[in-house]
Amino acid sequence: MYRQIMVPLDGSRFAESALPLALSVSRHTGARLHLVTVQEPIPSFAYDEWESAAEEWTQSYLDNVLERAGGRAGGEVTISRLNGHVVEVLEQEAERLSVDLIAMATHGRGMFSRAWLGSVADAFVHHTTRPVLLVRPEEEGEPDLAATVEFQRLLVPLDGTDLSESVIDRAVEFGALFDTDYHLVRVVPYPMQFNSPYLPHTMQMNQQFVEEARVSAEDYLQDHVDRLREQGLRVDHTVVVVAQPGHGILAEAEEAGCDFIAMATHARTGLSRAILGSTADKVLRGSHMPILLYHPAI
Repeated sequence: MYRQIMVPLDGSRFAESALPLALSVSRHTGARLHLVTVQEPIPSFAYDEWESAAEEWTQSYLDNVLERAGGRAGGEVTISRLNGHVVEVLEQEAERLSVDLIAMATHGRGMFSRAWLGSVADAFVHHTTRPVLLVRPEEEGEPDLAATVEFQRLLVPLDGTDLSESVIDRAVEFGALFDTDYHLVRVVPYPMQFNSPYLPHTMQMNQQFVEEARVSAEDYLQDHVDRLREQGLRVDHTVVVVAQPGHGILAEAEEAGCDFIAMATHARTGLSRAILGSTADKVLRGSHMPILLYHPAI
């Protein structure tokens, strides 16, 4: 059960779009809510007044959000105004507070900093082993912090690996707050690598490969469905055959009437930044519904 929820803010209404969902989870669980903003270093050539103005504005902003959110959470609401490099500082704060869920919008623009929340969300997912709840703002304007957020059908993509399955317990924990149904999906990528100068032969090989993979995927998902049903959960499943897994997951979420996605991801650390796994990246960037991303410790 969630006890400590952290919401990174950057001074924008976009960033605050994560608050209604975070507050709803807090009301369901009684969790404490920590509102955190990070002021990035101001260039040395800037006037000293800039830094003091930024600090004063940020504190005033957090006090305002605290006033608006304070009576709507299930537990205590606290604020932190921090300084430094955003991802590193957020990770340190999450560790200090023993946070077990981070809720954040996927983009935004702060008054005294560059637009950081989108890139922060990408990087933070791969620097933390804590579940990250991502919300994509639909429109500008002040979010309704009194709104009750509910979900009915939660989609969980699985691909047969331990990595993908690591999100199942997190998905069940989150879905239990809203008494959701669960929809498991496995994508069978249509094989593009088979090639033959004789086209009918290529088509036959592809069809045979797809059918064998589809049957195996059905058996695999059914095993997970049976185990979850033994826990009293409402679960069904679908196998999707498509060339691009990310697009297949998004299409299935719409087709199955899902309103939430929970999936695992991994990081490939490059010279400059951490990159979302290709499938999770496509789902995150293409979905307008909230996503629970989980990067398990390796």
